[in-house]
Amino acid sequence: MKTVINAINHRRSMTQLKKTVPFEKENVSQMIQDVLKNTPSAFNSQSSAALVIFQETHEKFWEEVRQRVIPLVSDESAKERTNKKIDGFKSGDGTVIFLENQTINQSLRERFPLYASSVDLWADQGQGFVQYGVWLALHEQGFGVSLQHYNPLIDDYIYDHLEIERHFKIVGQMPFGSFDAEPSPKKFIDLKQRYFER
Repeated sequence: MKTVINAINHRRSMTQLKKTVPFEKENVSQMIQDVLKNTPSAFNSQSSAALVIFQETHEKFWEEVRQRVIPLVSDESAKERTNKKIDGFKSGDGTVIFLENQTINQSLRERFPLYASSVDLWADQGQGFVQYGVWLALHEQGFGVSLQHYNPLIDDYIYDHLEIERHFKIVGQMPFGSFDAEPSPKKFIDLKQRYFER
């Protein structure tokens, strides 16, 4: 239990990444598969999925993100910050691209019409479970991690160049890698505003 709470307490968004030496691709792959397999989902639907990209595929992906984002940024200082951020992601070991199987969710709506209006909410909750589980697992292995959302800007690249079928909705991207900098202290809202007992 202490290990889980420790990971929750110390996890932070890390955007300036670097390559891990040595890097155990198989360990990362297995860990993410374990999270996907064992994370709860509504009706055990298992609609959350992930594409993990490494090495050249990972680097090309972030270069493609850059080519699509920079033309939309007008301010020069904002362009500089955006380039630095993307360089930080690209310099890491890999990226987890989170997907949601819309075919499964449509099937749930049809099978359980009474709950049809809740399927998207439950799918979002399931995604949150998977994303947080992967984040904590990567953090526990010593990786710096953050969660990004360059979709739908990058969606067609993922479908066409990374060969993901279009019944998968693209939900987010999680670059990971080693890091040097210590995370900044996190500010917290007073828990009296968020936690209640009766």
